[in-house]
Amino acid sequence: MNKIDRYVASSVLWSFLIVMFVLLGLDTAIAFIDQIKKVSDDYTVQSIFQVLMYRLPGKFAEYVPISSLIGTLMGLGTLASTSELTVMRAAGMPIWRIGFSACQPIILVALIGMGLSEFVAPAAEQKANLVEKLQDQKQGNFALTGGVWLKADNNFVYINAADSTGKLYGIKIFSPKEQHLTSITDAKTAVHINDTQWLLSDVKKTIFYPDHVEVKNLATQKWSVSIKPEHLYLASQEPDYLSLSQLRTYQLYLESQKQDGAQYALEFWSKALRPVACIALVLVALSSVFGPLRSSTMGGRVFSGVMIGLAFQNGLNLFGRMSVATGYPPVIGVSIPIIICIISGILLMRRKG
Repeated sequence: MNKIDRYVASSVLWSFLIVMFVLLGLDTAIAFIDQIKKVSDDYTVQSIFQVLMYRLPGKFAEYVPISSLIGTLMGLGTLASTSELTVMRAAGMPIWRIGFSACQPIILVALIGMGLSEFVAPAAEQKANLVEKLQDQKQGNFALTGGVWLKADNNFVYINAADSTGKLYGIKIFSPKEQHLTSITDAKTAVHINDTQWLLSDVKKTIFYPDHVEVKNLATQKWSVSIKPEHLYLASQEPDYLSLSQLRTYQLYLESQKQDGAQYALEFWSKALRPVACIALVLVALSSVFGPLRSSTMGGRVFSGVMIGLAFQNGLNLFGRMSVATGYPPVIGVSIPIIICIISGILLMRRKG
């Protein structure tokens, strides 16, 4: 039985790797085409490849569920087309045992994906973002919608980019008084000195007086603000680029500041439940191979896998965002499509014995 388990697992694993390679290749090609229009003296083709390589770990973790689904359909479908699954069933091997064998490599790659999304992808994505944003900053064409906005001590702060050490890049500080803007401080970088003190570098300060405007250029300037460096770094990153620990940390910080952290909670549960989602999709694939897709061609199985994967991903997005909009815990919205897949897969397999 162990030989059969290894045979089924290797068939599913190789199919998974092929699907993952194709998906990453297509994603990289599309991203390259999108980035090539940004090529300049500062942002070269080499920089584009650097950005794309940095983003591969995160893309791998993102594509694990749909690759698990299509890989299982292809791997088991190949065995079904050569009647090997029929021989296994005739020898008395139950469907659940075949499913257990198929789940083993999927659990392994799901855990690898979790490790990448927790320890590798956030740092790599940060480097990719810095390469992109700092090149834009050199050219002087980055927009105020490209980074993050914060309200800190009655000031409105824009941060174009940040790294995990707490260093900030492209800072704009808008200081209002009542209904009037009193000054704009534009700094190239900022580093943390102590609890509430930051040091701005390459500063341009525009002061608005009632009768005139004054512009000052300073090499450095101290900036007092109560926000911690780690919170500024987390705020400057997109939620889907953060690790589970970072998402949880920033969600709790937002809630302590009486701000809405539901988006970070949604992304946390979306990533935390990815291994469970992979198993749920494997159950759907297993029930399909022994059911409606039993006599289908390989192209038909791949097409069906893509359609099921799209439906599943859209379900995650729909129910997840609905939970955020309605105030329900995001874990409920993320769990609904997964539970539907698990129940559907189990019911279909029980019908087939």
